[in-house]
Amino acid sequence: MAQTPLERELGGTRTAARPTPLDALATADKWFKAGRKLDIQALAGELGVSRVTLHRWIGTRERLLVEVLWRNADRALSRLATQVEADRPACSHTAEVLSRWVVGVLDNPGIRQLQAEEGEMLARLLTHDASEFQSRMIERVAELLSADIEHRRVTIDLDVTDLAYTTVRIVESFVHTSAITGGRPDPERNARVLRAILR
Repeated sequence: MAQTPLERELGGTRTAARPTPLDALATADKWFKAGRKLDIQALAGELGVSRVTLHRWIGTRERLLVEVLWRNADRALSRLATQVEADRPACSHTAEVLSRWVVGVLDNPGIRQLQAEEGEMLARLLTHDASEFQSRMIERVAELLSADIEHRRVTIDLDVTDLAYTTVRIVESFVHTSAITGGRPDPERNARVLRAILR
């Protein structure tokens, strides 16, 4: 699939024209944090560009949402990894990072809005094997697990990529419980399961 202008700018290639695809991402991110629905027509209007131009920049609304969702996850995971490293728990740092991350995800206004209004789409964007979010999340968790394995905090005899995939799927099952089973997300149960498995 050809890269969108937004994806190219995220890779470091910027154009001189203003506003830019990165401005679209920044505005969408601001709306997400406020729990405001991402409407493409409204976003184009705020940026002062046509809907056609915005679509050329970002591709589809779903592709823009993936970038917004990953931007928030990436920042949160980095911050939490630093916190956990400073706290130096004896157990798996991966389990601690992801346990804290789930609490934040479930309290995020943007996530709450999407779960309430477009829960199935949100689950698909975050969990589908073809999703950029999914592949990035697995890669990040594999990095965390590699450090755990190196320091003997996790001793499971399993390929780190397979373990990362499984760990991400566990986390997803607790974050997207409402879309999967109709139940309520349970971050404490998620934490117990991760701590029991990642040791």
